Amino acid sequence: MNCAGFVTLLASMRVQLYWLIGSLLLIAAFSGCGTPGAPQPPSLQLARPVDDLTASRKGNRVELDWTLQRKNTDRTLVKHLPAIRICRREGTGLMSTCAVVADVPPPKPQPQPKKKQEEDPAIRMHYVDSLPPQLGQENPADFVTYAVEEINSHGRSAGLSNQVPIPVAPTIPAPDDLLAQVSGEGVGISWTGPAPPAAPAGLSYRYRVMRKPVGAPVYVVLADVEPTATGSYLDKTFGWETKYEYRITTLTQVGSHGINTAVEGDDSQSVEVFTRDIYPPAQPAGLQAVFSSVGQKPFIDLTWAPNLENDLAGYNVFRRVENAQFEKLNKELVSGSSFRDDNVETGRKYIYSVSAVDLRGNESQRSAEASETVPDK
Repeated sequence: MNCAGFVTLLASMRVQLYWLIGSLLLIAAFSGCGTPGAPQPPSLQLARPVDDLTASRKGNRVELDWTLQRKNTDRTLVKHLPAIRICRREGTGLMSTCAVVADVPPPKPQPQPKKKQEEDPAIRMHYVDSLPPQLGQENPADFVTYAVEEINSHGRSAGLSNQVPIPVAPTIPAPDDLLAQVSGEGVGISWTGPAPPAAPAGLSYRYRVMRKPVGAPVYVVLADVEPTATGSYLDKTFGWETKYEYRITTLTQVGSHGINTAVEGDDSQSVEVFTRDIYPPAQPAGLQAVFSSVGQKPFIDLTWAPNLENDLAGYNVFRRVENAQFEKLNKELVSGSSFRDDNVETGRKYIYSVSAVDLRGNESQRSAEASETVPDK
């Protein structure tokens, strides 16, 4: 082979080598090849401890709610939902280990695609514990502390949840009989029942008066009042033409261990009432009549004290002359507590009275009369 042929052969081999290297790089790019990382240890499958435990008590029932995490402490996805231990110990001190009062099996997993699990990793949990009645006998103002602990399939845990104190204070019975009666002043709630016992140190008892429109999902609190064997409360915040449901819930207020809280006890039987408005506003008062004139035009100005009803629609104004019947002066209800009568004649005496009207057309008694004379020119 001469020199020129040898050079041509080398050039051809160089082109083939470049093509082979490029092909290998392209294959590596599409296959995800790279430098292998350090080997990862297997996950211990320890679910993250619960950090949002809440507890509320009504009577002897303590309702616990929390979120069951779907991620482990090493940020991997929980493969098998853990079992749950319910922990409870006397006092307000924090538990270092779970004082188990109940074991809750793992919830049944709902089949979901992996992507959905990662987007929505939380499961809400609920458990109801019953407080033993003997817990509050020695120290009625004491507390118990709750926590939950998640246990994986190997019996291991990453620790207790946040811990919540709940009072063990006793609650009192609700009233036996509850009545509701509507009047022009409001809805009167009255009750009879057992006389409440004296409250132990650190506790106080109350009756919580509650109301809701019939069919509404929740009650609203109207007032906390002193519990008595017989008593009453006047509700002035209701709306007319509405069907309401009232009840009384007993309440134990606790001030102990630096904690101020309250425990709801039993509910009374509810009572329903319809607030039909057949009650007129109060009789207007303070009516005064004053003559005046502008140029040759005489008139009489009337003023009176405004009514304070929330459902007041306005007033009617009446006038008569001596030895005659009253006639109404206004075509539409008067919105304010004043009126000008400019249809008067000189030398005559006029006598006035006003009434108040509510939104449903109930009209009050007429006010005391006020009179004024238009002088002669």
